[in-house]
Amino acid sequence: MGQTEQPAPRNKHVFVIDGSVDILSMIRELLQDERYNVTTTNFVPRTWEQIAGLQPDLLMVDLVAGYRVGWDLLERLQLETLTRNIPVIVFSTDAKLLRRAEQQADRFGGQRFIIKPFDVDELLAAVNELVGTAESGDPSNDEPANGTFLA
Repeated sequence: MGQTEQPAPRNKHVFVIDGSVDILSMIRELLQDERYNVTTTNFVPRTWEQIAGLQPDLLMVDLVAGYRVGWDLLERLQLETLTRNIPVIVFSTDAKLLRRAEQQADRFGGQRFIIKPFDVDELLAAVNELVGTAESGDPSNDEPANGTFLA
């Protein structure tokens, strides 16, 4: 009797959108140290298509005062069947924007709302609460974490 081949376990994948390359680098390094696979971008126009194609386990989206693109992305993520069930952490340096996003979570999504600058432990706790640890749960999985920057 033949055995059914199981797909190889993979580390969980986090997709981060932020306008600051420095913030993206810091988050990528932090999450890779925890063994998450990480994709980052600071360019929003094609981001929905990238997210839909990659199907990450978690999204992190920065909202910036005076820019509509983050809001548009969050709204589309909620409207589209392919992406509406992906958990989202929304962060911003503007507390008013975070309150607005939280008050309209039905429209814009978001399960956690974090003010920047954020505490690293708070961010890691939010990631862990939403998707668990990076590893698949298979003790034989020693896959290293990888990171990708999309422009």
